[in-house]
Amino acid sequence: MSNKFGALLKTKLEEIQKKNPRFSFRSLAKKVGISPGCLNELMHGKRPLSEFYANKIVLGLELGSEERNEVYSLISTRSRKFAAQKVLMEKEMSMLASWEHYAILNMIRMKTFQSEPEWIAERLALPVERVQKSLELLMELGFIKRKGNSIARSVGSLATTEDIPSQAIVNAHLSDMSKAMEVLQTTTPDVRDFSSITMAINPEKFDEAKSLIKKFRRKLSMLVEEGDMTEVYNLNIQFFPLTVQKREKKPLC
Repeated sequence: MSNKFGALLKTKLEEIQKKNPRFSFRSLAKKVGISPGCLNELMHGKRPLSEFYANKIVLGLELGSEERNEVYSLISTRSRKFAAQKVLMEKEMSMLASWEHYAILNMIRMKTFQSEPEWIAERLALPVERVQKSLELLMELGFIKRKGNSIARSVGSLATTEDIPSQAIVNAHLSDMSKAMEVLQTTTPDVRDFSSITMAINPEKFDEAKSLIKKFRRKLSMLVEEGDMTEVYNLNIQFFPLTVQKREKKPLC
């Protein structure tokens, strides 16, 4: 593990130094939010790579999906909880379009989780039959498994394809937004945060804005997943146009 992980970090450091020769190993440690001593120990196998440190490195270096999975594959077996990130296919997305499937998958990570459908149904304010159908589907897809009298996850984090038109993804977003509207009307501000801002933008900055949103999501998830997890939340961000884009008029022949 140490050789592969050390080689990966060395390669990333060299890539950055080509653009900024003054960038040092200490700068790399600061960028990923790990002390230089600890990062040095991770590189040389003196400290096992845990999911916590892997997340910091993936986020700090803004790694692509291939490099992310490479880092996660190097997590020490002593620290490993889940497999690498799984990208959902269109068929799987279609089957998992409703919000409760993802809620149940994350409930399993809660310290207080109980596997009885009745308990899950009460916590999600859903009919027991709907919960049972979700559990059966997750089991059929291989995302959960029986572990004695309980249920365990058998997949790591789930992701979807990016920037590819997909009706299944649209349906999943619609389900999330529908649930968000329900929560907005049935809960109080002390347990939720809804806010919005309208702005005029430079369209050339759109891709950079999407990258910032993605980075923010990862940072927030790392923050709220520290310590005992006893609730499941959904972060739902929309960044969409209000103005209709002008189309260039074709010259008359």
